[in-house]
Amino acid sequence: MPSIGDRPYQAQADYQQPYQPSYEPIQPPTPMYGQPMVEDWKTAGADKKVVAGILGILVGGLGIHKFMLGYQKEGLIMLLVSVLSCFTLYGIMHVIGIIEGIMYLTKSDEAFVREYIYGRKGWF
Repeated sequence: MPSIGDRPYQAQADYQQPYQPSYEPIQPPTPMYGQPMVEDWKTAGADKKVVAGILGILVGGLGIHKFMLGYQKEGLIMLLVSVLSCFTLYGIMHVIGIIEGIMYLTKSDEAFVREYIYGRKGWF
């Protein structure tokens, strides 16, 4: 670096290197919320996958598929948006229900239980 005037260039004394996280390999999935690892996904809630998926596709605008999975808050939001708008916004809620129904049906039992039963993923 060129010097300014007669003083040589000096770096700032309080300069700190930017944070660079070290490499961390992907860890195997651990049970969430203290739940034991489940090998039988049907007993963990995978049996709700088909029913929730079909309900999401057929009557998704009312949020019944959310109630089926135990998401009362999300189901109530979908129901109230549809009913309180005099069903003018039902089409939007139904599109959301169709997308979620297809997502439920295309996931494996293990992924469905991990995301929607243990993970409590409320939307999409």
